[in-house]
Amino acid sequence: MYILKKRKSKIILKNLLFSFFILWILVHGISGKEKDKDKAKQKTSGLLWLPVIYYTPETEWAFGVGGMFYFRASGARLSTRPSNIGVFLVYTLKKQFMIDIAPDLYFKNEEYRLEGNISFMKFVDKFYGVGKDTSIDDEEEYTSRTSRFRIHLLKRIHPKLNFGVRYYFQHDKIVEVEKDGQLAGREILGSTEGTVSGLGLVMNWDTRDNIFCCSSGNYHQLSATLYRKTLGSDYNFTSYKLDLRKYVSLFSSHVLAFQGLVNFISGHPPLQMLALFGGESTMRGYYLGRYRDKNMIAFQMEYRMPLWKRIGLVGFIGYGDVAAKVSQFDLNNFKHSVGFGIRYMLNPEEKLNIRLDIGFGKGTTGVYFTASEAF
Repeated sequence: MYILKKRKSKIILKNLLFSFFILWILVHGISGKEKDKDKAKQKTSGLLWLPVIYYTPETEWAFGVGGMFYFRASGARLSTRPSNIGVFLVYTLKKQFMIDIAPDLYFKNEEYRLEGNISFMKFVDKFYGVGKDTSIDDEEEYTSRTSRFRIHLLKRIHPKLNFGVRYYFQHDKIVEVEKDGQLAGREILGSTEGTVSGLGLVMNWDTRDNIFCCSSGNYHQLSATLYRKTLGSDYNFTSYKLDLRKYVSLFSSHVLAFQGLVNFISGHPPLQMLALFGGESTMRGYYLGRYRDKNMIAFQMEYRMPLWKRIGLVGFIGYGDVAAKVSQFDLNNFKHSVGFGIRYMLNPEEKLNIRLDIGFGKGTTGVYFTASEAF
């Protein structure tokens, strides 16, 4: 496994150069369509489609197609956010397959919002064990099939405050494991087949000036979800999540972005529902799930600055860890993440960016080429 890790590190530069090549193609392919976009932006409904390409350590290169139908309800003000339904189909070089349907619907001029997703995936993943001290030598691959359904129904109770209920359903079946690996014994919760089904509450406060690339404001969300056998779950546990974000505008479009994440779980969750450390959005540089446990705390800061025309630069740092119990967190031994990235503003009106990030963690590196900001 150490040899495989060394080989993977040798191709990071190649992936980085290829990412720049793809970015160059996107820049030149889109520039010729600006006039068409200007003519279409007055439309209140329409159908969009686009090719999908991205790279993360969890998927390697991923290709597919995505589409979105957007519209406003009859009688809605033009200033309200449009409802949309997105559909994405993706296949990766790791022979993973994903299909996702994501509705985001607004009613009564944004007084009510129905948001969620329905997805199915066949995913080749990695497991290192449970806990904050797992070794890279314990890395093993497994393949699972997952069906997921999530829905949030929110009501605006203040111009910036929303409150509502959420339901979450997920069915996992691990269909392939490594011989003599930790999962081969089928003793770890979630290592065979199981369902989680939970009902909860969610509340968020949103004063951001833009949902894709924010330069000022706050976004705070708190949720608590109970997974119980009485709701059709195979496991009894409760998950509490707190996401705190603040964006500070400095000068000449320079922005400081802060995020604090907390995930506390009580009871007996399966391995798929443990707090996962790493990924393209949290603690970049670590494989998603490199560390997992019942509790996680993470702090992130990002400095965003324009460079030239639509191109920008980003530097980021992260600090966090997982633990079996809250009392076992040790700030002196938290893991770190540092890195930098390049941004290209694909859509200046909506401030939608394409990003290329390189993150460095403790003995690990991750390259991410995707759309939108990490947080």
